[in-house]
Amino acid sequence: MKPGKFFKRFRKKPRLFRHGDLLIRKVPSIPKTAIPTSTNVIAEGEKTGHNHELKGSHQVFEMLDKQLYFEAKQDVILKHPEHNTLDIPKGCYVVESQRRYNPFEDVQEEVVD
Repeated sequence: MKPGKFFKRFRKKPRLFRHGDLLIRKVPSIPKTAIPTSTNVIAEGEKTGHNHELKGSHQVFEMLDKQLYFEAKQDVILKHPEHNTLDIPKGCYVVESQRRYNPFEDVQEEVVD
């Protein structure tokens, strides 16, 4: 492999982003059944009341099962008072909440931010 090709691999824009208890994953498109919403909040902090907010040109979508997606129409910023600001490139994304497994009760639980 030529040296230029090796390093080119690392210049690709990331497809996954972690922001507190959220995992933001790039997807090829927003599902056709997703409903546009009029918010810039993609997650609310349960303990502190602080929100994960998008800044920039975007559209948030919600599925009937409450799964959130968003389309960044340009590079956007994700802000939260307790986390570093995150730059997210233009594209379509799904927002997933971190979960953990409790083997003693045999249940999955959402991680609370």
